[in-house]
Amino acid sequence: MKKIIASVGFAALGVSTLHAQFSPGPSPANPRGWSVAASVREFYDDNYLTLPKGLSSYGEEVSPSVSLNTKFNNTALNLSYVYDMLYYDRTDTLDSSHQFNAFLTQQFSPRFTLQADESFVIAQQPTVQGTGIGLNSGSPNQISSTPLYSSGDNVHNNASLALTSGLTPLLDLQLSYINDLWAFQQKFSDINPPGTSIFTPSRSALLDRMDQLVTANLNWKMMKQLTGIVGYTYGSTAYTSPEPIVFASDNYNNPKNIHSESRNNDSHFFFVGVDRELTSQVTGRIRVGGEYLDYYNAHADSLSPYVDANVTWTYMKDSTLQAGVTHEHSTTDVVGDTLETTGPNKGKPVLDSEATAAYLSLNQKIAGALTGGLMGQFQHSVFNGGNLDGQTENFFVLGLNLAYHFNPYISAEIGYNWNKLLSDVPIRDYTRNIVYIGVRATY
Repeated sequence: MKKIIASVGFAALGVSTLHAQFSPGPSPANPRGWSVAASVREFYDDNYLTLPKGLSSYGEEVSPSVSLNTKFNNTALNLSYVYDMLYYDRTDTLDSSHQFNAFLTQQFSPRFTLQADESFVIAQQPTVQGTGIGLNSGSPNQISSTPLYSSGDNVHNNASLALTSGLTPLLDLQLSYINDLWAFQQKFSDINPPGTSIFTPSRSALLDRMDQLVTANLNWKMMKQLTGIVGYTYGSTAYTSPEPIVFASDNYNNPKNIHSESRNNDSHFFFVGVDRELTSQVTGRIRVGGEYLDYYNAHADSLSPYVDANVTWTYMKDSTLQAGVTHEHSTTDVVGDTLETTGPNKGKPVLDSEATAAYLSLNQKIAGALTGGLMGQFQHSVFNGGNLDGQTENFFVLGLNLAYHFNPYISAEIGYNWNKLLSDVPIRDYTRNIVYIGVRATY
């Protein structure tokens, strides 16, 4: 996935396997600097493998977690770990995910600050695998490279460093580097047994890659509540699997096969933007610019706009509304069919997609100890290159949650999650509905 960076932070990966993780409402005071929590849920999932014809199952979810927040001298350190286990009654199978996040801030002086982020995830569900690095760190708005379930222990590691230097009282220079690594367990032999006449590319071939971004931007404090930003990012995407993504015949070693490295690219982003505190309750930010991508192995390029905007409104105590939109290029697990006999895209795979994602997130204190959450996201993707050039895919996500807090440590929750994929690619559409009920304890 190709994303642009204007400020550094790890992507928002803390999304529950079953649903958007809403826990609005008061939390207990924590002078210890650490906390432990666990949730237990019963659920029904009518399409847990994200197939065109869903396979449904009842099941149980158990999710313990631990976090540490500490500060000493001019150093702040935040650590967290979440384990999530899903048991599906229908097939007696387990899915499990591990999420580890670390965030370090070092204030060397009033003018120099270093931030280091690390996020490590092992998962199967697309909402937990994470979506890669992005400008709008920490927001729900992350463009997804695949909306499909991927079996196995799939690894996503995101690491970043950012140094901010105060050049003058009104002007800051920020330099950052981000490394984003993806490794999927599924290989060619897992889905193409001996004797297969039509080969299918593995998740590893389609999605294993390393994204790297180097960014420099200037932040100008034009007013107390207004900061202007101008910046440039150089990016590199290198696919790491040696396997083919498109097969010219039933011969795995056919020299006409197309390998994942054909989608490698370098990118250049130029952007301007502002961060604005409109009122004490409303803040907003916007980044606009362009991105140029050079697919050097495919002898192709692309020039397109870049947009990232969001607004946060704390309209009452314990109630927040957040909305935003992003437009940029993104990795895709779709490669198309390069064996078409005619046309300018003969022998070429889909290189990536140009995607637009819009989201809305609401946390609302309803009455007393009752709180609610709503999260919705829509992603529109247009495929770039190959015989699917210009064709589209739309992905919808909706999450609803109600929680009742018996005290600061114990709560009960009920919720519903809906996913829908509509694609021009055959045999890819699916609908998924999940309902759950459970309890959560925090100390």
